Amino acid sequence: MNKLKLIKRAAVDSRQLDNIKIGDFIADEFGKSGKVLGIEKIFRQKQSFYYFYLNQSKTIMFIV
Repeated sequence: MNKLKLIKRAAVDSRQLDNIKIGDFIADEFGKSGKVLGIEKIFRQKQSFYYFYLNQSKTIMFIV
């Protein structure tokens, strides 16, 4: 069984986000949590945008 991965936005880096796979359970410090159903990564200039699509139509976005 997969463990819940707590991700804090102020301390996150791209290596930590790259280790998240479909099927993992993630949560942020604001209470959004769920099983990852899809991942989208967008790279623009010097920023990386990570979208994690969770069950129950939730999405968590990180900008690194």
